[in-house]
Amino acid sequence: MRCARDKITGLYVHVPFCDGKCGYCAFYSVRYQEALAEDYLDALERELAAAGPLAPETIYLGGGTPSVLTASQLERLLRMLLAKISLSRLLEWTIEINPGSLDAAKAAVLTALGVNRFSLGAQAFDDRVLQTLGRRHAAADTAKAVALLRKAGARNLNLDLIAGMPDCPRALWQQTLLSALALSPEHISVYALTNEEGTRLNRRWRQGKMKLLSEEEHLHRLDMAEALLAASGFKRYEISNYARDGFECRHNLACWRGEEYIGLGPAAASHVGMKRWTNCADLKAYGAALARGRRPPRAVEKLTPALKRQDQVIFGLRLAEGITPETASGYEESLATLQVAGLVERPNGRWQLTARGRNLADYVAVELIR
Repeated sequence: MRCARDKITGLYVHVPFCDGKCGYCAFYSVRYQEALAEDYLDALERELAAAGPLAPETIYLGGGTPSVLTASQLERLLRMLLAKISLSRLLEWTIEINPGSLDAAKAAVLTALGVNRFSLGAQAFDDRVLQTLGRRHAAADTAKAVALLRKAGARNLNLDLIAGMPDCPRALWQQTLLSALALSPEHISVYALTNEEGTRLNRRWRQGKMKLLSEEEHLHRLDMAEALLAASGFKRYEISNYARDGFECRHNLACWRGEEYIGLGPAAASHVGMKRWTNCADLKAYGAALARGRRPPRAVEKLTPALKRQDQVIFGLRLAEGITPETASGYEESLATLQVAGLVERPNGRWQLTARGRNLADYVAVELIR
């Protein structure tokens, strides 16, 4: 799995451990055990060596919950990356953090070894709502985590919030947004709650034990977020993401723009050249293959120029910057139809979603791939 270093923009590392499973989460994770985490780090080191020389512009440590690792394990992970990759082009290094699993020692390790962007899964600021979501942290933990990171020198913080939460009336959602703003983050992500098959939330909904918001109310919550965040100096640069000037997430921007990236760890995805692949979502199989000197089992998709262009159009439209006429080549008829429907516009020569189109982005994507 040797890759030309100058073609890879991003490096993603999936840390598959959590201290439990959130009710809405469909991402691959296993319950944290210290010995299991050490085995994972052994396997990851082998996979990183097999990837060959890398000089990414961004590194993103996601999961799972990377911050559930001990301070010494986090240090091992970071030093492993520092030893194996070139930092000559590195601009951004992000780690996802559960507010309840951060302490001063971990914050110090992360900032000292070069992590410069911290994404905290706040989700809500009401303990009852957090319990409904199956989160294991309390509302006060987010403020404590922000304070720890600021004291350690962090200058780029993101807070994740979930819109459309059960047991969260409009007034409480507004207070959630205000509570997030009070912590002065540089970036805020607002994700719509999704009812994913196989999650505890979905099972409770099917059993009639949980009532979810209507689509209309869901969209109203997203509109509330946009209005309040815009009034507070945040720019909506992607459907779910808001940032102060200069603090847009470089890693995710590169992915949405169709740039190439390598993913390491179980369930991690990669896009290199005319291929996309995803490692097996099985920690045991992942580690066993690498221990035998083999690549992890993975699902591979061979891309065509048409498929790559389709991705550039669909993901590019998620961005406020939109797509150029060159990128839109071959999609003019579909875009014209969507324009008549008031879902896209072309104000400065670039195709962009309208406000209504942002709320119906999934529908727009379906129409474009017909």
